[in-house]
Amino acid sequence: MPSDFLSLLRSVGSGSILVATHERPDGDAIASLSATASILKENGFQAKAILPDPAPDGCAEFLPENVSASAEGVEAALFIAVDCSNRQRVAAGGYPFENCGEVINIDHHPDNERFGTLPILDHTACSASQIVYTLFRDNGFHISPENATRLLLGVVTDSGCFRFDNTSAEALRTAAELLELGADHHRIIVASYCSKPENMVRLEAELVTHHLKTAFGGRLAWMVLDRELLKRFGVEIRNTETLIEIPRNIAGVEFAATLRPENGGFKLSLRSKNPPYSAGRIARALNGGGHEMAAGGFIPASSVKEAEAILLKHVETEFKRNEKQSQ
Repeated sequence: MPSDFLSLLRSVGSGSILVATHERPDGDAIASLSATASILKENGFQAKAILPDPAPDGCAEFLPENVSASAEGVEAALFIAVDCSNRQRVAAGGYPFENCGEVINIDHHPDNERFGTLPILDHTACSASQIVYTLFRDNGFHISPENATRLLLGVVTDSGCFRFDNTSAEALRTAAELLELGADHHRIIVASYCSKPENMVRLEAELVTHHLKTAFGGRLAWMVLDRELLKRFGVEIRNTETLIEIPRNIAGVEFAATLRPENGGFKLSLRSKNPPYSAGRIARALNGGGHEMAAGGFIPASSVKEAEAILLKHVETEFKRNEKQSQ
């Protein structure tokens, strides 16, 4: 597969390459997008990153100069999607990427639908950034310290600072190699984990004190991220991804969730703490998908109460499924 990747890049010649990731990008999306576009540019290719949605605050400083909210006026010879499991979630700024002659799909989600002319998929990788690093390393590309830092950002954030179950020996080797290339680990930690604004801290306190709910004897914990609540504390939706760690960190919790109102229902973020409980299976039943331990979906519902009832029903089904299997 790496040789196919290099051959396809070479076939582009001086043509334009567009790189995009998924909507509502997280750390790995920002990292793999930024590094892919920048490494290609530094190695002589005409590459440009598209990012219609703003980056979370902890990742914004890692964006390269060749990033744009729109691909207007660009005719791409090659389109690269990173960290995106299906074509519907590709945030291409309105660019009709499926009309592009060649589309490379680089991803680590187990439910990737294999879109594109060259899917490069590895669900055992801790992040898309790990796959991007391996591709460029194995094909002899120069990786600058700045791009090593971007790639390490993706590895660190998608593994939860190596706390999550996707922390493999290969993930740790990747991190070590990126550090040897000059990646700035301290900068990543300060930007992503040690620079939380005061309004976010106060929102977290409010959520813990007044909005944390539990069920099934504390095995499920969740919070509703109401728009008015976020507005009161001045927190933008793009900076709310890490809030799910609040219920996840509670002892005895097997499933942690956040619900956020969206048009026609509620956006669900879901985490499972221990196998064999599967957040991915629940999310796939709720119009979404993702990893087995970290996933998301959408619950069509007219009220919070209805959405919560649907979530609880699916979590209960998952608990019962695993109780039967353990008998």
